[in-house]
Amino acid sequence: MELTDGVVTLRPPEAADADWIVEACRDPVNQRWLPSLPNPYRPADAEWWLDHCRRGWKEATAAPFLVLEAETGARLGAIEVRFGAPPDVGYWLAPEGRGRGMMTRALVLVSQYALEQRAIDRVELYTLPDNVASQAVAERAGYRRDGMRPQHIPLRDGSLADAFRYVLRRD
Repeated sequence: MELTDGVVTLRPPEAADADWIVEACRDPVNQRWLPSLPNPYRPADAEWWLDHCRRGWKEATAAPFLVLEAETGARLGAIEVRFGAPPDVGYWLAPEGRGRGMMTRALVLVSQYALEQRAIDRVELYTLPDNVASQAVAERAGYRRDGMRPQHIPLRDGSLADAFRYVLRRD
């Protein structure tokens, strides 16, 4: 499955992406805002994630994609919509993908896929309260802040952090 708007392309991650995933997940910004990422992030962690992606597609429980620049095929980040109760989306960008509006485009594409092709009524998105860049992406993609979810995001020390909840509804 591939999604594109002509500027970004989304495609499922592949084994050949593993080295790039390792480097992108070692990025200090991703380590800060994705506190459940292993630190240090190792090749075995990328292999685990790639297996998680294959299972998500096979079992129809998730739709994980890499975000690529459509023209060049350059890898920029990753985005995943999970079809739990409630469905939710998460994303991250490598340094080379930041500040270009690419994740907003990717979020619009994956949200349209979830709402239209998977026929769900709403998608949720969670960010740490200090992650204003992620919040701006959500808002530019049409998501609206819908309160706080206490103790929602797992931290490396085993504790849980509060998160802002954003929602995009089909209507």
